[in-house]
Amino acid sequence: MQKQLYRPKRAYSLRCLAVISAVLFDLDGTLVDCIVPMEQILIRVLENLGVKAAEAKKKYVVENLRRILLQGNSPFDGFRLLWRLGRYLGMPPHKRVTMIIFAYRSLKAAFLDSPLFPQAKQVLNHLRDRGIAMGIVTTRSAKEAQYVLKRHSIDGYFRIVVSRDLVKRGKPHPDPIIFALRKMGYRPDQAVMVGDMPTDIEAGKAAGAKTIALAIGIFNDALRESGADLLATSLGEVPRLIEAL
Repeated sequence: MQKQLYRPKRAYSLRCLAVISAVLFDLDGTLVDCIVPMEQILIRVLENLGVKAAEAKKKYVVENLRRILLQGNSPFDGFRLLWRLGRYLGMPPHKRVTMIIFAYRSLKAAFLDSPLFPQAKQVLNHLRDRGIAMGIVTTRSAKEAQYVLKRHSIDGYFRIVVSRDLVKRGKPHPDPIIFALRKMGYRPDQAVMVGDMPTDIEAGKAAGAKTIALAIGIFNDALRESGADLLATSLGEVPRLIEAL
């Protein structure tokens, strides 16, 4: 009888043993501590326009901010949601226009002026020292993203910054993840997407990358149900979790 050759099972293919070599970070709420302050800023804008929001209405305001952030691939998405918010709060049309102008300016300023999370540079240094390539995938414009990265002197850590200007469809579509990894020269199974919003996780999974949900903001409940590979409760946990993937 002819001796059968041993054939390794498909589960042990080289692709299944891929090591994480690239990390893609979201920007708002992941590296930059800006999301939670935005809630108070939006409420303050409304109060300055004479809108006295009860607790129930404040909760609705916060929910609308979350929708704006989730659908933030274009400023027009935010304008539309703010217009609906003003209508819900009983604001006349001229006040809604004023509210949109002030809210847009104030929320943008909050992002541009916000600090990094305390552990951000430590995490970036650790990953760079390990030889892991890094990139940014954000729904911000290229101008806004580059301004913040340079302001905090972290632009040199990243091989690529994929803003909303570079792709037709932003997160939750996989397009910006795929675009970033192609430019960096890595396969999706060699990469992990790290973000604080469900759209980050959805985009990463759709692209075929691993995902780490960062539950440190206003989307924590949704992130726990997002199907992310791992969940971090602080940015400092990310390097250890990457090693566990």
